[in-house]
Amino acid sequence: MSKTTLYDVRADGKAHVMIAGRFAGADTGAPTYPIANPPGWTASRVSAGRYRLTFADQYAAFICATVTLEANTPADIDGFTAQTSTYTAGASPVLDIYVYDGAAAGARAVHDLSANEFVNFVCIFRNTTVAQ
Repeated sequence: MSKTTLYDVRADGKAHVMIAGRFAGADTGAPTYPIANPPGWTASRVSAGRYRLTFADQYAAFICATVTLEANTPADIDGFTAQTSTYTAGASPVLDIYVYDGAAAGARAVHDLSANEFVNFVCIFRNTTVAQ
């Protein structure tokens, strides 16, 4: 028997929504997707090293996001970091991702992803407002 007490959730669906995906860089061009028309999101390059996720739906609240970098070989992203900016809610909610090259001339510098460098992400949202 479970040691956890479970309570009914009063909501119009599941309490949380997870949006996950992957995109590849294209140097100064628009990112590319491993699958056509990814469900629930799109990615764009805003400026050098800055990528924007735009979500198709609006959610009651942004809970968290995890972002990782991947490449064809570990040396391709050695010293790189990725971080997110503040989530912006609204009609077209967005989350910006910044990619930095920590090995560039001994200082951290923004970095445009190349075709063999990828961003993987998982974002979790609260789906609805639960009545009290």
